[in-house]
Amino acid sequence: MIKTVWFDIGGTVHVQDATLDNDLAFAERLFGFLKERGIETAETPEQLLTHIDKGAKQYKAFSEQELIELPGDDIWCDFMLKDFGVPSEKIRGMGEELSYLFDRYRKVITPRGGLEETLKRLIDEGFRLGVISNIMSRTFVPRILAEHGVSQYFEFILASSEYGVRKPRRDMFDEAIRLMDVTAREAAYVGDTISRDVRGVRAAGWELMIQIENPRIAHKDAKYLACGYQSDYSIRSLEEIPPIVKQYNTERKERGSDS
Repeated sequence: MIKTVWFDIGGTVHVQDATLDNDLAFAERLFGFLKERGIETAETPEQLLTHIDKGAKQYKAFSEQELIELPGDDIWCDFMLKDFGVPSEKIRGMGEELSYLFDRYRKVITPRGGLEETLKRLIDEGFRLGVISNIMSRTFVPRILAEHGVSQYFEFILASSEYGVRKPRRDMFDEAIRLMDVTAREAAYVGDTISRDVRGVRAAGWELMIQIENPRIAHKDAKYLACGYQSDYSIRSLEEIPPIVKQYNTERKERGSDS
């Protein structure tokens, strides 16, 4: 019987879009933040953005290969600002603020339609909710959930920035069910990727995987589809989740497999 429903954040709870205007606004914000703290980098925000793009791609490749999340200070010292040779002692203690700026302002963030209604319905039907997210910033998830007006619905937040490992490692999913004191057969997950979400759920043996459509990243998952990875349900909107989970439990009970 499903008792808990866990959600991914980026691409699931909300969608993220890159725009040129937003890129430039982020670069100006970051440029000013660094300059106010006596950290000299590029001559202009646009030049800084070029280096940040390079460092972000290198860190993404590293973190996806190793499936670990480094502390914020290390990310910015060793990847994001590496080109500028900034002494590490100048960056120490600022990694979280810098990571939050990157995670919050680099892209346009829009909550999915029906978000609060879906979460409230799940809670009203007796399900417990949590978040599992790959994210550099330790504070981004609670802050963005508060911005969306839905933080009150989630019992636990498990972020790679706090836990130190990334999806699809089963460690993340094993820790999630440990936090809620449930079994894998009592857990459902909602995410948008095969590479991280479906693979992680399958590795951990969770009962139910619901994948929400996200055309922005679909091309990245093609190779995993070819390997046979797939979700139990594919949906286009969050509102589809409560009836799916409720029906799933009903069918299990009818089959006599509600343990």
